[in-house]
Amino acid sequence: MNNKIKVGFIRKAHGLKGEVKILPLTDDPKRFKKIKKLFLRKPDEVESLLAEYDVESVRFSAEEVILKFKEICDKDAADFLRGTSVYINRSDAVPLDEWEFFSQDLIGLSVFYKEENVGTVTDVLNTGANDNLEILLNDNSKHIYYPFIRTFINNVDLENGCLIINQYEGFFD
Repeated sequence: MNNKIKVGFIRKAHGLKGEVKILPLTDDPKRFKKIKKLFLRKPDEVESLLAEYDVESVRFSAEEVILKFKEICDKDAADFLRGTSVYINRSDAVPLDEWEFFSQDLIGLSVFYKEENVGTVTDVLNTGANDNLEILLNDNSKHIYYPFIRTFINNVDLENGCLIINQYEGFFD
């Protein structure tokens, strides 16, 4: 799955002609206009099992992308896709600026503080003002939430699978 980027979730069918409403996981949903192929995976399917679909049309509602696949012709077929994760090829993703990361690339990173491995990133949550890393502490005692803000992070090393934080004393207490 490393060659795919999750860009959204299909929330539900829209209309009678097979359109679906997608909740986008991007700060610019208009990017969907440029995509020709999407890959879909149901939550309960094997991670490597992806179905490829051709994009026929894209339009937008307030917070969702309304998309029509060439292969989906009616509401019943669109209903079947409810809850499906939507992916693109990593090569089709927009280039990231310095200190921008795809959330899925941060999940699984080992978290270090003062050269000590303190835990593992288990999720990235957007709380509005900034993203927060959900970190499972190494003793499995609890999850903590750490702000993913440049001033609190010394380094993100995707190649070596680690993230170095510089939080204040007592944060993990």
